[in-house]
Amino acid sequence: MKTHGIRTAATAVGALAVMATLSAGPALACRGTAEYPQVSAELAQANMPAAEKSALAERLKAGDALHQRGHELDSAELRKESLAILDAIKAKLTDG
Repeated sequence: MKTHGIRTAATAVGALAVMATLSAGPALACRGTAEYPQVSAELAQANMPAAEKSALAERLKAGDALHQRGHELDSAELRKESLAILDAIKAKLTDG
């Protein structure tokens, strides 16, 4: 009888772990979650005038905050807007 209680507890813990993983899935799959830090690192290494780099860094910071807010509110529109900011900055970095 004692092993039945242990199995039940283990099953419950396993179910909670699966639920936590599934609920974190959308945030983990969002490209902004990975790309904002990558673009920030690229921007830090970019060879451009300091004023332009500073302006882009501020815009990137605002876009990342908007992205985070979009996840907090589960707002696809905010996340989409933040990704447009991200893409514009990436384009500036690749255009030189």
